[in-house]
Amino acid sequence: MRVNLKLKLDIPKEVCKSLEVDNYIKDDITIKLQCEKEPILYVKTCSIGSLKSILDDFFRCLDASMKTYYLTKKDKDEKLVIRNVTKDDLDSFLNLYFKAYRGFDKYYYKTRRWAKWYFKWLMKRDKDGFFVCEINNKPVGFIGCDCNWISNIEKRDVAEIHEIFVDPDYRGRGIGKLLMNKAIEYAKKRGKDLVELWVGVENKNAREFYKKLGFEEKEVVKEWLRMIKKL
Repeated sequence: MRVNLKLKLDIPKEVCKSLEVDNYIKDDITIKLQCEKEPILYVKTCSIGSLKSILDDFFRCLDASMKTYYLTKKDKDEKLVIRNVTKDDLDSFLNLYFKAYRGFDKYYYKTRRWAKWYFKWLMKRDKDGFFVCEINNKPVGFIGCDCNWISNIEKRDVAEIHEIFVDPDYRGRGIGKLLMNKAIEYAKKRGKDLVELWVGVENKNAREFYKKLGFEEKEVVKEWLRMIKKL
């Protein structure tokens, strides 16, 4: 028994083109996806059983391609901005701060009162080096770079990264790197030749992140590890 199927698909042409390379013609089976005018799937086979198997495989691939398409489209539509923090960013800072540090109890201020004081301290230390990253006007990360800092170990002025964190929902998208690059750019404008930071010894992911950005591991003081990057 021969089975012939012609199925019109309501899918973006970009997705159709990505699947078109999987066209297959051999023996008693033909699978062809046409994309020129409107997406149409043609299937010719010898049994209902093989048709079901072919369609299962096709729609599984189609589902993956559609997810990739919408993720890519979303990224293209996103507007990313890094700007200086203002006092109006306090609530956003606090909400994201507690969210980002969840699970790292040793390394952050646990009460809203002290976190609020911390925000004001960062503003006071160097407001020009305090940055927020926004995607479509939504804050997704902060960094505080203090170019008025005197390092106790270096015995001279350095660019000190007091704080950096990214919304966990947006990690893995290069936002932390963008923030760090912005801080380094600021440090260079201020004439600094060394960036210093302290990271929790047990925070292995953060340590690896800094090493990939060119930071070197130095002294350990209690639960904190000092890292530096020469500019």
